[in-house]
Amino acid sequence: MFSKLKFWLECSRWYALPMSVFSWFVVFSYALQHDGNALYGVIALVGICFSHLATNLFDDFCDFNILQKNIDHNNNIILPNTQRGKCKYILDGKVKLSEVLLTVGIYCFISLLIGLFFYFAVGKTVLWFILGGGLIVLFYSLLSNICLSELAVGLVFGPLMFGGVYYVMTGKLTPEVFALSVAPMLFTVNLLFTDTFLDKDIDKKEGKRTLVSLFKTDENVLNFQKGLLTVAYLSVLLIPIFDISDWEVFFVFLTVPLASDLLNSLKLYSEDKSVIPDKKWFHFPFEEWDDIKENRSQTFMFRMYQARNLMIYFAGILSLTLWFGG
Repeated sequence: MFSKLKFWLECSRWYALPMSVFSWFVVFSYALQHDGNALYGVIALVGICFSHLATNLFDDFCDFNILQKNIDHNNNIILPNTQRGKCKYILDGKVKLSEVLLTVGIYCFISLLIGLFFYFAVGKTVLWFILGGGLIVLFYSLLSNICLSELAVGLVFGPLMFGGVYYVMTGKLTPEVFALSVAPMLFTVNLLFTDTFLDKDIDKKEGKRTLVSLFKTDENVLNFQKGLLTVAYLSVLLIPIFDISDWEVFFVFLTVPLASDLLNSLKLYSEDKSVIPDKKWFHFPFEEWDDIKENRSQTFMFRMYQARNLMIYFAGILSLTLWFGG
């Protein structure tokens, strides 16, 4: 039972869950300062995580059905234009597509049950957040093919998550909670933008249109990403402006060297896609790195971990400032 659960979590890219957990932790910390119901906040996190896993797995299901497939000399199906390890569990014959779809359905069913609980426990306003999240789970794969994946992720990890969690914990909505969502949301969007930059050549071969594909050169992409991160840090000013927290919030600027490190790493990648930067102590955590060396693309995962960890550290520090200094 445990091994099967672990298998499906790995297939669902559980390593991306910190995006949800740490974004949730920011608004959870804020809601607690306003007499929020902690238990309801934790229940909401469970629903958020299952929705996240459903999105990842359903995206694989959709991609496998539309991506170009070849047959190798051993009569095995291969995906020639994807990152190493993409849909590996399907290609290895460990599961059928019908099982993938069934697991997506189970994830969504659990999230729906939690949403219905909040409908009766808190109020009908929660339906708007359920509807918004559900639509993005279903249509994320489509949106990611028409330059809208960053918008979808921004909506989910910004107003939908922050507004939804704050509402179920406190029974109300305020402008402050949406102002608070801007900075962590932009760091999550930066993670996705890093992903699409690393996959730029692969997506081009598959005819997939992403926001990155709109830029003519890698230099333009990296300049845009610098601007994105600059705006993300500047948006921290909204927090004292809306009287959400005081000077303690500026501890988040301790993450600026990590942002610079990510940009330098991506610049190296644009110059030579085989280069892997030296692994430093501040790159922690890089979980399952030995398995990644054997079964996945190291150059891809190194940068993805950098972008993910930047988001984790930023959101973690922000949460603590809200918890202790809000």
